[in-house]
Amino acid sequence: MSSLAFAVVGLAVLLVAMVQYFVKVKQSKTPRQPLFLLGGLLLSSVFSVIALAAHPFALNLNTIVVIALTFNNLSTAGMFAYFLATRKTPLGDINVSLGEPLLPFASGEFDSKTLAGQRSLIKFYRGSWCPYCSAELKMLDDMQPKLTQYGIKLIAIANDTSEQQAQHKVRDELTCTLVSDQDLRVIRQYGVEHHKGLGASAQDTLSVFGIAMPLPWKMRFKAMAIPTSLLVDESGKIVWIDQSDDYRIRASEERILAAVSNSFS
Repeated sequence: MSSLAFAVVGLAVLLVAMVQYFVKVKQSKTPRQPLFLLGGLLLSSVFSVIALAAHPFALNLNTIVVIALTFNNLSTAGMFAYFLATRKTPLGDINVSLGEPLLPFASGEFDSKTLAGQRSLIKFYRGSWCPYCSAELKMLDDMQPKLTQYGIKLIAIANDTSEQQAQHKVRDELTCTLVSDQDLRVIRQYGVEHHKGLGASAQDTLSVFGIAMPLPWKMRFKAMAIPTSLLVDESGKIVWIDQSDDYRIRASEERILAAVSNSFS
C-alpha cells in the first residue's frame, strides 16, 4: 500500500469514528466511554504515522497531499484526545440543595418572580457553541409537550449574549425561554461556574452532522456554567438536581421524566 493510500485510509477511519460519535451526541446518547471513537483516533494516527514514515519525500503534489492529510488526521485526533482528557467538571460548589427554595434572580428581561406558583425546569448550560448543550436543549425543547402535562416551564441559562441566544433559537428551532447571564452573576449565585473551561463563542461555530461545533482555533479558556438541571415545584422548592462530573454526559429523556413523575405524580 502506498503512503498516500495509508493517509487516505487514516482519514476514512477518522471520519467514520467521528460520524458514529456525533450521531450519538445528536441523539443525546453520548457514550461515557467512547471506545469506538478512541479506537478510531488511535487507528487513524497509526495509519498517518505509517504514511509519513513510508513516503519518499520530494517536492511534488503527492508529497503535499500526504503531508496535508496526515497533518489533518493527527491534529484532529490530538484535539479530540485532549477534549476527552479534560472532560471533568469541577463539582462541589453548588449553593442550593434538595428541599431548599430557589434563589431569587434576575437577568436581562427575565425575573424569577415570574415563576411564582409555577413548576419549572431550570437548565444551566455552557453556551450555544457547545455541541452537547445544543443536543440537550433540542431534546428538552422537544420534551416540552410532556413537561407541559405536569405544568412545567423550561428555562435555560448561559452566559451567551441576548443576540447570540436569539440566533441559537433560530438555528436549532427552539421555543423555550433562554436567559442571558452574560456577566455570570446568576451562574455564580448558584455556585455552578466552571471557572476555566475550554470554550468558544456562538459565532465561532460550524454545523457538523447537524449540530454546532466550535472551531478549534477559536477556542480559549473562559468561565462558563457547569451543565446543571434544577426541577422546581410550584412553591419554589427544588425537588431534583442533576449534575455530571463529565460535561459531555447529560440526563436522558427517560431519567428526566422519571424525576418529574416521582416529584409530581
